[in-house]
Amino acid sequence: MDTCEVFCYGEIGVDNIIQADGLPSPENAVFPRSDSYHLGGAAANTAVWLAAMGVKVRLCGNAIGRDAFGDMIIEKLSRTPALDRGLVEQRETVTTPFTRAIVTPDGERSFLIFWYPQAPKVPLTREMLAGASYLALDLYGGPERLAVAKLAAENGVATAIGDVIWPDHPVLPYTRIATNSGPYLRQNFPGVDVRQHARRLQSISGGIVITTDGPHQVHAVDAQGRGLTIDPPAVSAVDATGAGDAFRSGLLYGLSRGLDLPRSLCWAVAAGSLKVRSLGAATTLPEFKEIESLANSLQAQPEAQ
Repeated sequence: MDTCEVFCYGEIGVDNIIQADGLPSPENAVFPRSDSYHLGGAAANTAVWLAAMGVKVRLCGNAIGRDAFGDMIIEKLSRTPALDRGLVEQRETVTTPFTRAIVTPDGERSFLIFWYPQAPKVPLTREMLAGASYLALDLYGGPERLAVAKLAAENGVATAIGDVIWPDHPVLPYTRIATNSGPYLRQNFPGVDVRQHARRLQSISGGIVITTDGPHQVHAVDAQGRGLTIDPPAVSAVDATGAGDAFRSGLLYGLSRGLDLPRSLCWAVAAGSLKVRSLGAATTLPEFKEIESLANSLQAQPEAQ
């Protein structure tokens, strides 16, 4: 098994993206404008973005089926040579997980999620992590996610986790980089001051805590407790599915290339901003030079006191 720079563990599946002018409600039918199928799952999306940027990445997580969706996933992953898919398991007895996402004209999406909880999870071992400097992990699973984070910490692998927003979550002490969604925070903690909440999380994890907020300013707290902000560029959003995965990929690209946090944030914002212009989390990726050019046009600033 070749070594990798970033190990992605978590969701692997398919996204059925349905573009509609609104969401259905009782007695109100919706007539979709398009209906398409894409690679999905936080781990798979992150892995494809990183590999497309030239990072050596390994993917693992839930098993997928030997069915049409499973074959589609393998075919799409095989298009990216820098992605090691040797640990992605296809099993006869598994139904490949998938998500139906209704995307409205503002690019926002609502989800119906199938089969992820039931899909068996491939156990992570120390040998699988060989050579990795970073682990990209999602929390959309069971106790195996905590076991994965602990194993990474024990082996000196820095773990980047999306939406670890609960101060009492057992995975937080093993989180070196948290990338959290401001809207998700407000949904779970109505009235919360997201910046104060980020500082509370950082005081527990001792790592980096980043809060995204759609088209609004991104806030970060570094491992020393210093605040940073960065303004995303204005873009016309088509589909926000996977924007957080693209953001995390840009961040890990920068950090894996030895960039400091402010410059890595620029890569994160660039990738996330470019992602929302097209359908699918990892279907139509921008050219590397386009991400680089946008990242170079951005600048992170110290948080105003």
